[in-house]
Amino acid sequence: MRHDLCALADLPSDGLSEVAVGDLKILLARDGERVLATGATCTHKGAPLKNGQRIGNRVICPWHHAIFDLETGDHREPPGQGCLARFEATVQNGRVLVELPDGAKPHRPSVTPDDRRSGGDRIFAIVGAGAAGLACAKELVSGGFDGRIVLFAPEREPPYDRTDLSKTYLQGKKQDDGLPLMPAAEIEALGIEMRPARVARIDAANSELVLEGGERFHFDGCLAAPGSDAAPLDLDGAEAPNVLTLRSHDDAKSLRAEVNRAERIVVIGSGFIGMEAAASLVSLGKTVCVLSRAELPFAKQFGKDVAKQLLATHREKGVEVRTGVEVAALEREGERVTGVRLGDGSVVPADLVIAATGARSRAALLEGVETSGKGVKVDRSLRAAGRVFAAGDIAEFTLAGREPMRIEHWRIAEQQGRHAARAFLGDGCRFDAVPYFWSAQHGRLSYLGHAEGFDEVHVEGDLRGNSYTAFYVKDGRVLAALGLGKGDRTPALHAVMLDDPTPSRERLASAGWDPARLLEAERSA
Repeated sequence: MRHDLCALADLPSDGLSEVAVGDLKILLARDGERVLATGATCTHKGAPLKNGQRIGNRVICPWHHAIFDLETGDHREPPGQGCLARFEATVQNGRVLVELPDGAKPHRPSVTPDDRRSGGDRIFAIVGAGAAGLACAKELVSGGFDGRIVLFAPEREPPYDRTDLSKTYLQGKKQDDGLPLMPAAEIEALGIEMRPARVARIDAANSELVLEGGERFHFDGCLAAPGSDAAPLDLDGAEAPNVLTLRSHDDAKSLRAEVNRAERIVVIGSGFIGMEAAASLVSLGKTVCVLSRAELPFAKQFGKDVAKQLLATHREKGVEVRTGVEVAALEREGERVTGVRLGDGSVVPADLVIAATGARSRAALLEGVETSGKGVKVDRSLRAAGRVFAAGDIAEFTLAGREPMRIEHWRIAEQQGRHAARAFLGDGCRFDAVPYFWSAQHGRLSYLGHAEGFDEVHVEGDLRGNSYTAFYVKDGRVLAALGLGKGDRTPALHAVMLDDPTPSRERLASAGWDPARLLEAERSA
């Protein structure tokens, strides 16, 4: 059925508009005298794309920076599962008319069982059923691979949204059935074999996996994306039932069960997982104490001023954060821990202890590859050695003009999984992405780019009001930015970085450190 939605003149020439037809929200993007029409919400968490950053005929999601093609609705960059639905739009007598089929929905799958080819005898093995593994498998299907795709899933469940574990899942807002990125039945319908087995070793030289139990599995291509394990807490009593880590779905289930009967919770560690968990738990009315070895958590990553404000926000929200402390021992009564003793002899009472002391990548699974202190070295196509590609937590990669880096974040793992599939299928392009991750700490922190060091932090906005963007500058180049609240300018900066990954300080300063203004000025120039 054709619907008359609005006047063409009512649509901004470079912007995005949302209209509703019944319960269906439609995104309209004017492109000269024509109009592009797609579903209006992101396929990741449902963000309204009308608030996103448009770059030509693409849009960057305002929440978690997924990128969609407005011409086709195609999903260009993660996160998100699926594409935007595309609707036929015409302009007649100055009115915008859109054709909507019966039962129209805002999204469509990125790949369907009809896309799956068969008959080939090659085998592609994927070690690790996380975001990178699923992204790789789907890209192989999309790219026409006709052999077997075997996804080794040691957790014995479909790939799930690991980012939710310390956030909505821990808060009880999301349940177990809401975590999978795709149901097992849909994965199998794509001809992807999920094998609930644990890989003990990846033998790159012989193109074989060695499974626990000794079985050897030959492959013609392999993605190694095994992720990381939670770093163990090296203290007597760490095996107690109320001392837990938070890395896997099983970890999170155990933690939720303990949270329900705990009032006093101690978090050992002040990294992202620890502080996200603290923010989630204090919102449930729990008494939460974070023990940090660092004098100022996140100062190394975000600079002192931003770190001070993040710490102040946690404390204002009710989280007790003790900085510069050493954990000496766990106090026990029977099997359970009742407190954490510090180096000064004081004891912090605890019904539950969360060990959030970091992660250890599973890079040791790979044999016959080059490693460094950062991880498994990969080339421009993410190849580690022979027929093995690496992605996610274990991969040390180099972006154009940058130092080697290893990033333990979900979105870039998905990007690498997709790229590895394309490389295996013959795409010779180098992996070149704009890194991005988010953290939920009494608000969504958006971190764009990557800066292991910086010589200037330029803040625009209201730092004390938690509405700002901090730009991280080194040698005159903007390497990264952190955005929070209404002052978050990272979506527009992302658009800039797609063409200029490390824009000059002068370029940003000339636009008043407003990337959106910079884009507008350069469009009209």
